[in-house]
Amino acid sequence: MADSENVVYGLTRDGFRRKRLPEILSDINRRVSDRLGVEIETGSNSLFGQLHGVFAYEIADLWEQAENTYNAMYPNTATGVSLSNAAGLAGISAISGTQSRLLATCYGTNGTVIPYGAQISSSNENGSYWECIDTNAAISKEKACYAAYSISSAVSAGTVYSLIIDDKTASYTAISGDTASKVLSTLAKNFTGVTYSLDSGILSIRATTKGETFTTDAQNVTISSIGTPVQFRCVTVGAINPDIGTINQIVTSVPGWTRVLNQYAASVGQDAETDTHLRQRWNRSLFSRGSTNIDAIAESLADNVTGVTTSKVYENRTDATDSDGRPPHSIEAIVEGGENDDIAQVLWKTKAGGIDTYGTEHGTAIDANGTEQTLYFNRPSPVKIWLKVVISENPDETLAPAAVQDIAAALLAKGQEQAIGEDVILQRYFSTIFKAASGVGYINLTAATGDTAGTYSASNISITPRQIAAFDAARIEVTKQ
Repeated sequence: MADSENVVYGLTRDGFRRKRLPEILSDINRRVSDRLGVEIETGSNSLFGQLHGVFAYEIADLWEQAENTYNAMYPNTATGVSLSNAAGLAGISAISGTQSRLLATCYGTNGTVIPYGAQISSSNENGSYWECIDTNAAISKEKACYAAYSISSAVSAGTVYSLIIDDKTASYTAISGDTASKVLSTLAKNFTGVTYSLDSGILSIRATTKGETFTTDAQNVTISSIGTPVQFRCVTVGAINPDIGTINQIVTSVPGWTRVLNQYAASVGQDAETDTHLRQRWNRSLFSRGSTNIDAIAESLADNVTGVTTSKVYENRTDATDSDGRPPHSIEAIVEGGENDDIAQVLWKTKAGGIDTYGTEHGTAIDANGTEQTLYFNRPSPVKIWLKVVISENPDETLAPAAVQDIAAALLAKGQEQAIGEDVILQRYFSTIFKAASGVGYINLTAATGDTAGTYSASNISITPRQIAAFDAARIEVTKQ
């Protein structure tokens, strides 16, 4: 289609050209005048001006819809469902929001059943709620990661006290003058692969590895409490990442279930994928076509494993162990988030045959023959980053009222974009501060690392290939000078 000036609108060889309201109104006025054969009054207060204005708005809406329909065909311009459909042509689906999962220890008496869907929560105000997803969960001495032992009566000389953990039995015959603490500590020293502590006559034994359990029994020793690991899923979809030790409230009351505690880091879920992120994945989809190079493996881990927030893959193509400890002809995947077995399954599908995997974490994959395959990878070590920002107002502008809060939020968002092995370059954060709030005239930005803030410095922070910079709102301090 074209107007009187021969400007082509609609679908052209250069794409779609939309006719906008001024051009539509001008064309209507001209065509009506040509049809009537006289000049007409088209001012805003005239009859024709009023009528043509109403028609032009409706026609402009149709042009807008036509443009949207054209744009919906391509990932770079489509949005929402149309973007998902367009990306699907490249075999890419939008990632739905997922729920975080964690392994919590449920304490209580032996044989207590934890119902499917039973809820626990954080002790924090407005904290998160979690539901049991194990179908046969029970506090059991056959599947304990913790057990507390005591001797309920006075120690009697000549009495044999026994403690059983897995396949090993430790026994001790009491002698005159023995106390309960002496008997319990003597028994505990016979076991390896577990840790123990003794406090006020209560012996506590714990498994040393996440998810590891043991069976236990005793003779003339009372098992006063059992702790069993149980899988829970966050009720809320999104990247909910509770601090260790904060999920400690039992919401669903069950007789025999006395307390709960999250002692290990959660497998963090993710928010529903935004249009921007989906477009970025579509643009990176070229890498996933080469299924065995390290870029493709990292991309597959990020795209196909629920809960993975970032991943990095390194390789050693030489015939000798490299300086980072990787064996010859091996790959090392460093993955943040996701379940071990899910990661192993993707590694098995994407790595080349005959190439070994390296790391301290492991998961089990099932090959096409139904055989279990163990694959190894690593988790990035978090380096806690502390930021201290002092700002002052630009005398030629007004500092935004919420500048301090907006800057802190923007720095957190920027920090959470840090990739595995990526150094923290403080200069990159200055533009984030200026964009977050108007009226900033001066910035003093310093940073520190550690569980508690060390010495703040304006120097960049080096991150090793197996580390990731970890940012938290509680470690970002913004003040106005």
